Amino acid sequence: MARRYTLITGDFYIRYPDLPRNGPEPDGDTINFLPDNDDLVRSLPRFSNHGPDRRHLGTYGTRFEGIDTLETHFENQHQNLPFADAARDHMLDKMGFGAVEFWDDLPNKVESAEHHPVRGYLLANGVESNGRLLGLVYPGEPDLAAADGDPVFVDVERLERSVNVSLVRAGLAYAELYATMPLALIEHLRGVVKEARADGAGMWPQEAVTTERRVQLTTLADLSELVMFPKLYRRLVKYFKEGHGDLAAFDMWVRADPVDRDDTALLPTGELGNLHDLYNVTADGIKLQFLPEELMFAPDPVPPL
Repeated sequence: MARRYTLITGDFYIRYPDLPRNGPEPDGDTINFLPDNDDLVRSLPRFSNHGPDRRHLGTYGTRFEGIDTLETHFENQHQNLPFADAARDHMLDKMGFGAVEFWDDLPNKVESAEHHPVRGYLLANGVESNGRLLGLVYPGEPDLAAADGDPVFVDVERLERSVNVSLVRAGLAYAELYATMPLALIEHLRGVVKEARADGAGMWPQEAVTTERRVQLTTLADLSELVMFPKLYRRLVKYFKEGHGDLAAFDMWVRADPVDRDDTALLPTGELGNLHDLYNVTADGIKLQFLPEELMFAPDPVPPL
């Protein structure tokens, strides 16, 4: 079954010309977007009751729906940089920025781009809990019989044309699936991940924390070279930054915060569970109980009044 998204045209930014060293820090699954019609952004569904976060020049942070690429920068940390940077560079290439140079001393900020900004469009699903737009991302002008702001019913063929899916097929993105995405599209993304894994594409041969492989972690430094599910990685970074010296308290730490740590998720067993059901921790380290793409997460709950 297709799902209605909103077509929003505009320009994609990876730098601010007037703030050359203080611009965005694009990675594989986030980019800044300046809509042609700001009202369309304001009217999008708000999954956690958080309005869109308008940034410099009127741009909005935009999250590529359904995927999660390795972190190039998170809390001043990073995951395996060759694959994190490969995801970023793949995205920049597909979006049409041409040759992109980063500052030597600010390696996540763009010094110059051959083409900037670039035209493109979103098939926007809504606004996520951090105020970013959430949707499918496309370069160029829409090849749709629809005008800016029109509803678009997204089927598998339309999904396949997105940069989102291109990253998954290249083996450079995990699927991070939320119940706000149509089930038919979720199932298709699961299949694309399965194919990429089976083909040994991109990062998959180097995946460190799997259902078969357990890894022992004791410090932040242990995380910096690993290929692992970024959502789990982000929890581990915050855990170790609080001063923990091993994984003994990690599960308790995750469960202590059901909003910001222990996301609600539908498990492949059909049961309603949480992020803590994804992994297993023993004295020998951490491994996965399920493949990340087998879970379907719920958006963050709406804060109480």
